[in-house]
Amino acid sequence: MEKYALLSGITLIAMASPGPDMLLLIRNGLTGGRRVGFATVLGICGGLLIHVSLSVAGLAWLITRNVYVYDTVRLLGAGYLVFIGLKALKFRGVLNLNGFDYRLKRSGRQGLRDGFFCNLLNPKVTIYIFSIFTQFIAPGDSTWTKIGYGTVIVLTSLCGWSLFMLLVQHAVVRRSLARFNTLINRIFGGVMIALGLRIALVRD
Repeated sequence: MEKYALLSGITLIAMASPGPDMLLLIRNGLTGGRRVGFATVLGICGGLLIHVSLSVAGLAWLITRNVYVYDTVRLLGAGYLVFIGLKALKFRGVLNLNGFDYRLKRSGRQGLRDGFFCNLLNPKVTIYIFSIFTQFIAPGDSTWTKIGYGTVIVLTSLCGWSLFMLLVQHAVVRRSLARFNTLINRIFGGVMIALGLRIALVRD
């Protein structure tokens, strides 16, 4: 249970770091209301489910092929997490929430489609999830354990983004996101670097 809780916490921290999914949710939530916003959430989680399934299946295949190959991928994943952590720490940009056309109306179907393809067509999501799983999936884990890890990511994202949709209607929340963007990225960067180093240095 500790690993599931840790994975859920890491997922929430990653979600708090502004990216394409968050910006899409803000736009659709503001232009289409809650119905379109929640449809977008479902679309994002649908794309995420595919990324998670591919990552779990890929790691499971590597483990059965060769433990040494798995260890190599594990270290590459650790390096990637450290890399994106360093990029997040160096980030000095400003989250711009003023570029959306709030007059643009979206339907629930469009929101679902937007969310699905926004997440699915982002290759960094697969790489990120694959790297995270190298921390949690071990050669001796059962298939159900691997599925459990994937389920935690998808359900955490579903609950987290749904709550975000309820809050994004308020201007205070949007201003806070823009104001504390740098701090959020620093927290995210620190967590990713620590996780990457643990993967590289600690063998369970």
